[in-house]
Amino acid sequence: MSADPLLVLQLQRMGDLILTFPLLLALKKRWPGHPLWVAAEPQFFQELMPLAPEVVFFPPSHCAALARGRYAAVINLSGRPRAAACLSEATAPLKLGPAASPDGLRVHGYWQLYRTALTQNNHHNAFHWSDLYRLDLDPAVRPGQAAHMLPAPAGSGRVGLVVGASEAAKHPDAMFWARLARRLTAAGFMPIFLGGRAESALGQEAARLARLPQANLCGRLPLREVAAVLRGLDLCITPDTGPMHLADWLGVPVLNLSMGPVHARETGPVAPGQWVLRAAMSCVGCWQCRRSTLHCKLAFTAAAVARAALSILENPRNARLAARSGPFPGLSLYRTGRDALGLYRLEAVECREGSASASCRFLLEDFWQAAFLFLYDPALRPLARQRLAALQKAFPPLAQRLDAGLTRLCAHCAAAFRRHGQTMPADFWRAEAPLLRLFAGHTHMFLQNADFSAQGWQTALNRLTTLRDLCSSAAE
Repeated sequence: MSADPLLVLQLQRMGDLILTFPLLLALKKRWPGHPLWVAAEPQFFQELMPLAPEVVFFPPSHCAALARGRYAAVINLSGRPRAAACLSEATAPLKLGPAASPDGLRVHGYWQLYRTALTQNNHHNAFHWSDLYRLDLDPAVRPGQAAHMLPAPAGSGRVGLVVGASEAAKHPDAMFWARLARRLTAAGFMPIFLGGRAESALGQEAARLARLPQANLCGRLPLREVAAVLRGLDLCITPDTGPMHLADWLGVPVLNLSMGPVHARETGPVAPGQWVLRAAMSCVGCWQCRRSTLHCKLAFTAAAVARAALSILENPRNARLAARSGPFPGLSLYRTGRDALGLYRLEAVECREGSASASCRFLLEDFWQAAFLFLYDPALRPLARQRLAALQKAFPPLAQRLDAGLTRLCAHCAAAFRRHGQTMPADFWRAEAPLLRLFAGHTHMFLQNADFSAQGWQTALNRLTTLRDLCSSAAE
């Protein structure tokens, strides 16, 4: 008798599908001998099949038929209604992700609910999506490496410039790419403009301005041939987009230009040893920019990016760039890595001693990461205390406001529970101070997911009390 298959529903874009590959490998390891099925968009999986883990792909039109099956596990990583209906109707002992219900969506899984609660509220999130896809598979947090090949230059002298992304806010304009290409050419490297059909005009204009018409491959190659070009690069300079994740998966060195409404700690290149350049601004990593001007995009200049790229090309294995490369005004450079738990991490790279400015951003993100880990796995309490102590040492007033905010939030929720478990207003989490919104938003969605039941309220209050006591005891 054959083993029940595993089903993953990922109906999003190409980059999201590639970020699912580590999950597919983890499922194969946990359920050896079980067939692995994936529902995804044909325009993406048809080209990615030779590069993906060995699975059987189905188009979204098959979701209704897939819903009638029996599985060892079903994981929905998509917010599409047909995926939610499929998860709800399928038979499986383990279901994770959003599922349809008569009165709306219900999200199964601690980490899947956490990921869902990040919508419009991800500012202090420190978890990468490829990790969040996998964390619900084990009661102990041990995701391990993400199975990506370590980046290695091909030794060809070629540098790929991926010119586009899903929206204009996430990628530079043609003049930027032309100036960058000219600087790379002057340094003896061969730039190649890369992109799909949607980037044809942008690539053509960038190549014209750079006077390098022969370097434009945008819209001229199928994805499998783009993959072959990527494998022959010494470096791929790219915004946060599908080809970036493909290059990362293939072991191509990546310099990610993280601009616009993207969060590098969520969707940056996954393999250890990749590079991320982003604006040195407190608002980076937003879900959607509310400013009239994209300052995080304007911070990128061709001169600064060229200096970073050339330093990486000259020192591909050296995390500390040569002193002569100088600073990158308005920008911060990071390298990807893994922490002791195997979780994704960005590590700041200083161009010269003392150039990195102190910021509470990373310490606060790290604390909230440890706090949610501790609530999931109580054995990680020491990690939460360690991260809180680091925040208290560096920013005592901020730690005090965090303690006071948790105390106030706990009292607010306790009062609401005593009033017969009333629901929360829609703007409940937005009314909280920015340093608390990640947790307040998660608490709000958790209560909604539990229909504001007595058990749901009790669990929410227990979590609030646990964190408040952690902060209060550490402050004594």
